[in-house]
Amino acid sequence: MIKIKAVLLLGGQSVRLPSNSPKPKQFLSLGSKSIYEHTLETFKKSGLFSEIVLVTPKEHHLPGSVIGGKTRQESSYNGIKACGDKTDFVVIHDAVRPFVSLDILKKNIDAVQIYKAVNTCIPSSDTIVYVENNKIVAIPKRSSCMRGQTPQSFAYELILDAHKKTAQTNATDDCSLVFELGHPVHIVLGSEENFKITTPHDYLLALNYLKK
Repeated sequence: MIKIKAVLLLGGQSVRLPSNSPKPKQFLSLGSKSIYEHTLETFKKSGLFSEIVLVTPKEHHLPGSVIGGKTRQESSYNGIKACGDKTDFVVIHDAVRPFVSLDILKKNIDAVQIYKAVNTCIPSSDTIVYVENNKIVAIPKRSSCMRGQTPQSFAYELILDAHKKTAQTNATDDCSLVFELGHPVHIVLGSEENFKITTPHDYLLALNYLKK
């Protein structure tokens, strides 16, 4: 039987979302539940995972959770290792994307069993510019650009190998590590609702979305 596990990353320190709470943003209230609890509830209700690994800051450790590292890359690696070698596929998700849908989870799981590496992406409505030293050095064709989200899903041995072999130390996502190995990364379509709560504006947007 195929074993698919999930890693929810709760390790962020919320440096861009000030609040009166001593807790990071993932623990802030969003309606009747905290932000991460909304995310966790969707993953649990899906029934798609044999285990859900929570990666938390040391200062806000939850029972049964895994302690994160100093960077997102370290936290992700800790969560991946905690899945164990009997894992076939792992789905990695930012816990501060509380409106991830069941459809997105299903599309990830269907695709990862075929392609071994999958990123959730959405088209960009804005023109993307490449900047160095405060100057635009390239303007890629917008139709060829997409915005990466999570979940990102992988064959377990592939993502484990990518973390072990990477030269990067502060990667902002896991797909870049797999891409570094030369392995292709397939995409599935995400949604605008699957946004990441990073700034105070994002938090207000989430509160309004929840009311709807």
